[in-house]
Amino acid sequence: MRIRGFEIDGLVVLMAAAVAGFGIALGFGFWAVGGGVVIFGAATASRQFAQWYARETALPAPGSQELVVVRRSLAAAATMRQLVQSVPEGPVAQRCKEMERQARAGLPTIRALALQAARVRVLAQGIPVERLEQERTDTAGLIAGNPEERLRLELESSLRSTEAQLRTGHRLRSLAEELAARTRALTTSMEAVAAGLAELQALSSSDPNAQPQIALANLSREIDALRGGLEEAQTFGRRAAAIHLLEV
Repeated sequence: MRIRGFEIDGLVVLMAAAVAGFGIALGFGFWAVGGGVVIFGAATASRQFAQWYARETALPAPGSQELVVVRRSLAAAATMRQLVQSVPEGPVAQRCKEMERQARAGLPTIRALALQAARVRVLAQGIPVERLEQERTDTAGLIAGNPEERLRLELESSLRSTEAQLRTGHRLRSLAEELAARTRALTTSMEAVAAGLAELQALSSSDPNAQPQIALANLSREIDALRGGLEEAQTFGRRAAAIHLLEV
């Protein structure tokens, strides 16, 4: 059951109504109705939270190349967290923590891009490009044989349909490749930040008061590159979703 786009669980409604009806029968009146409303509200909120949590923690399919990339980004984030926690207190520690926080902020974007890349790849695989190319060649050959007008019109209509499917298939394949490439690039940036933090951790461990300016500058550049890549990826992901009617 749906009311203006809001999904209503029939079982929850039945339970709430049963509680309210049973309470009224026992003479609790207003309190019985209130109890039914509370049950309905709590159950509905719980379900909505479960759906939200499932969306926010969804991962690409097991065994997919997109899942491998997401796991690489998660591993890089875990490494960064361990490194910043082991950096001795000093001038470098706060810088490392802030950079780690900025880098970890890219995880949702990487996961979303990977999910979108997986969806587009599945759509692209559903279009048999190789078979359609063969059909286009065969149909074009038949048209070149100067068939009668009625058959020629049917063949030309079939050729247009085949070419339209081919264009869609090529666009989806290209989009899937670009989404995957952007996801890999962001993950590589995450790993570069983790490597930079490891260098800073090693330098600061030997001297908590050290000022490793070169290492800090290199890490700052990696953070800037990651931030720029995230902004571009988010813009591209929204544009791709709008064009292909996919959910980011």
